[in-house]
Amino acid sequence: MAEKKNQRGRNGYHLLKIVIIGGGSIGLASALVCKRVGHSVTVFDPAGFESKRAAIEMDSRVWALGPQSQSLLEDLGAWNPNDRICAYQSMRVIDARSDARVTFTDPTLGHMVEADWVRNQLLREVSGIDIQCIQRSVQAITPYGLITVDDDTMIEADLVIFAEGRAATTAVASGFEIVDGGYHQRAVIGTLHSQRPHYGEAFQIFTEHGPLALLPLPDCRGQHRVSLVWSLGKPIADDLQENPNKILASLITQNSEFERGHLRFVGDPVWIPLSQQSLRQDALGCLLAIGDTSHGILPLAGLGANLGFADVLALRATLERYPKAGGDRIARSVARERCVDQRTVALVMGLFSDVFRSDQPLIQLGRSLALRTANRYPMIRSLIQEMAG
Repeated sequence: MAEKKNQRGRNGYHLLKIVIIGGGSIGLASALVCKRVGHSVTVFDPAGFESKRAAIEMDSRVWALGPQSQSLLEDLGAWNPNDRICAYQSMRVIDARSDARVTFTDPTLGHMVEADWVRNQLLREVSGIDIQCIQRSVQAITPYGLITVDDDTMIEADLVIFAEGRAATTAVASGFEIVDGGYHQRAVIGTLHSQRPHYGEAFQIFTEHGPLALLPLPDCRGQHRVSLVWSLGKPIADDLQENPNKILASLITQNSEFERGHLRFVGDPVWIPLSQQSLRQDALGCLLAIGDTSHGILPLAGLGANLGFADVLALRATLERYPKAGGDRIARSVARERCVDQRTVALVMGLFSDVFRSDQPLIQLGRSLALRTANRYPMIRSLIQEMAG
């Protein structure tokens, strides 16, 4: 294989040939970050690069984005005022089986936004600059950056970034190994009409079956809307899925203790599998895995997208810090910087899942004390908010 030679880009940077696997929001944000530093960027995604047309009702797949993620999107030109974005200034968490509760309040706590809306904004920015987007799949990539495309075409890259989601198909074919973190569950998500307004508050209750969140959405045609995420064990999820939407909505109303009044679905709910997983290593030669490809966590606090955008921020900082580095050093540096945060969040989410599902009296007492302590001390609440993005 011929030796790869980096050219000199703008501002003294060595021009790297960067290939990104995956055209979702994390992959597109990475492409913009790399291109703005001055590198050559190509994105592969067999699903294509079409924008999704917005329906009248909000899509069931929404993200709770924190200030860090929003700031990154603003810097990339992918965030602008829109009536489909809903700011929330408080988050209230309670335990259905005790008096434990904690409230987070901050004028800039976060925004609820459709995942497809974010991707549409990023696609618009990508289409306006010299980033090559190819609707084809990649078979495998060597640690040295030799890429085999689906028609057996071979190309070379100095740095390859995997942002293809949890399936990590190309990453696994390229030598990465998925580690199953357990916690196999299911979640029901959907958009609900709520009898009562949310007043910019995100509400989460730890029910006996699993955490149930009612997240604020913009009103639609004068009616109140909230986004549902209810994580459940597989047996109870299988039972609940058999119910008509009206009965399921009634059960959600009861399990949420009528915090938003009576609820009803405005569209069919969606059932998704849940688990925690990671890669044994996130860097392999000049290959780097980020986002859900690298770390899939339980959605107890909506941290997945924020973790992914934090990976993109680390990538940008590393490219700027080491303007003459090769792809292998960039990959190692980003993986090392993000390792602690990723593992800490996964551990905390797993503990939350264990502790709040338990009916043991001592554990019930412990979680009551934990939430009471967090509610009493602003420093602890600030730390949790920072973890959330």
